[in-house]
This record gives sequence, C-alpha cells and structure tokens, in this order.
Amino acid sequence: MSKKRRKPRSGKRAAPRPQAVLEEVEAPARPAPPGFFNWLMPRAGDTVFPSVSRSVARGLLVVGSSAVILGVTFGFVFLAWVGLVALGFEGPPGRIVDLAALPPVSTYFDALNGVGIYGYGLAGMLVSMGFLLLRALVVAVVTGLIVVRLEGEGTALEGLLRGLRAYPTVLTVNVIAMVSMLAGSTVLPFLGAGIGFLGYVAVLVAVLFFLAFAPAAAVREERPVVETLRRSGRAALMPRSRHILMCLLYIFLALPMLLAFAPEGNFLTVNPSIRAWVYGLCASFIHVAFLAAFSYRWMAVEDEVPERPVKRARR
Repeated sequence: MSKKRRKPRSGKRAAPRPQAVLEEVEAPARPAPPGFFNWLMPRAGDTVFPSVSRSVARGLLVVGSSAVILGVTFGFVFLAWVGLVALGFEGPPGRIVDLAALPPVSTYFDALNGVGIYGYGLAGMLVSMGFLLLRALVVAVVTGLIVVRLEGEGTALEGLLRGLRAYPTVLTVNVIAMVSMLAGSTVLPFLGAGIGFLGYVAVLVAVLFFLAFAPAAAVREERPVVETLRRSGRAALMPRSRHILMCLLYIFLALPMLLAFAPEGNFLTVNPSIRAWVYGLCASFIHVAFLAAFSYRWMAVEDEVPERPVKRARR
C-alpha cells in the first residue's frame, strides 16, 4: 500500500513524486545485509531514497533538456571568467572547470581566486566575500529552475522567483562552507601533509553531506533558514540513504578528475583555447546536474524527513 503523504509546514500543496521514485520507494522489502554495509548498500525496498545512479541520471536529463538552465549556467561561467580577468586574474584557464561547482568546492575556489588576485589581507577577503554573495544568488536561481523542472509544472519566471526567496538559505550554506574551510586551513596543516590533506577532503565531504539538500529544501518549503538547514541534516542522516556515496562521488569527481584532465590547467593566460572552453562548459554541466540530482533526492524524501531528531534506543 502506498504511504500517506504529509503536507509541508508552509501550507503549500506538495508536488507529486515522479512515478520512477514511487516505484522504487514502494518496492517490496527484502532482507538487508547486516552491519555497516546495510547503511551503505541497502537493497531494493529498504530505503525511501532513489538510487545514486537513478539520481545522477535524472539530474543529467533535467539539466540537459532545459535550455534555460544551461543558458544561465554557461552565461554565469563566461561572465565570471570575464569578471576575474577584469579584476586582474592571470590564469590558469583550468579554473573554468569549477566556476559552476557546488559549495563547498566552489567556495574553496572563490577564496583561492580572491587571495590570488589581491593577496592575503582585507582586500582579498572582501573580494572573496563578493564572489560568495554572487555565487549564492546563482545557485539559488538555478535551484529554483531545477525544482520547477522536476515538478513538471510552472514557468521559468516562477522558478526564478522561488529561487530568489531561497537566497538567504543558500547564502548561509556558502558562509558555513567558507568558515569551515578557513578553520580547516588554519588547523589541519599542523597535522602534517598527508593527514592534513585527508582532513581537508573530509571537511569538504562533511559540509556537502549536511548541506546538500538545503537549497532544494528552501525552494520547496520556504521555511526559516535554521529549520531548513536542520531538515537538510536530518535527511542526510536518514538510515540507508547512500547519501555519503553521492557526496564522495561528487567531491572526487569535481576535484581530482575534472581538474587533472583540464586543458591548459597549468598555463598562465587569460585567453583559454576553444578546447578549454568546451571542457569547462561540459564540467559546468556536470556540476549543475549534481545539483539537480540532490534536488531530486530531496523531493523524493521530503515528506519522510522527521520534524525532530530521531531518538536512538539504548542497548
């Protein structure tokens, strides 16, 4: 039997789940493997979350079939590069691949670009904060367009307005990411090169793990910022969500793979070649597709997220 769905607290009627999600969620339950692997790799019917492969495929389809989302994304990448060059940025062109990345990866590059142009100091910090404010606006707008597309109803203008209303939450996500990375860059170097690097990757994964659902939750439910962030964390901690696998996949795809194969990744030039632009725009498409994948997963489980933290029984 299908589960009875609860209405969001905002009072708005929630859009129905896509049929593909309903078929996966309502599949008959089978015995799950015990222990730690039960949390990482649940079997069909053992989780309300769509699978990682289904989520990524839906994200690629939603973004690839929307000229508006692609236009906003590619336009932002081009204007961001022109703005960086106008401020004095001298390369390398490989930075194009992460201009449209999700927080905290994008936040890391915003801070890196600000410091690279104006150095360590007040000017570099202020420029980095300006990048952060602009990026939060773009992420909020693109998330609004994605949610409207996933709902299957509404116009691009409606998605734009809903994204703008989610701006405070998305800005808070970027600020938390920035603070987390600054704290990590201050403490982790004392642990040595190897452990420090692993710790820095762990910070990136942890921030994405707890805050990945926040933009879509803000667009869908329009709750206060703190409550939206809490619900994002509760959704991430739901049993057998495979959310950690999704976050690891994105972090290792966004950093080592895309950057390692970027054309002209080490050249100091402000004129990227056509090959570098094509690669950078394809990487931007992948970034936004993951944003759509996280939004798709949130929409599939938002009615199952507990309003209060779940109390675990003592053994």
